Amino acid sequence: MTSRDSAARSLAELPSASVTVYPDGPLVVRGNFAIKHVDGTDIPSGTTVALCRCGRSAVKPFCDGSHSRATRTRSGQDAGSNSAS
Repeated sequence: MTSRDSAARSLAELPSASVTVYPDGPLVVRGNFAIKHVDGTDIPSGTTVALCRCGRSAVKPFCDGSHSRATRTRSGQDAGSNSAS
């Protein structure tokens, strides 16, 4: 078997999943996938997970909604501020 055949076979064995990127929010992964620690051990997860992108989550690598409590968003407006003030 050539390395190209081996690579194609490896791709075919990959789990099927989709990733949705939410603006100012998490990466939501749906489908069949595995999440692993750097040492290769599995991190238990379901078939849909939200992964933290902001770095504020207390349950990394999963999102806990901390991004919504940030004082500033990418748009530059204060979170929860009233435009009439």
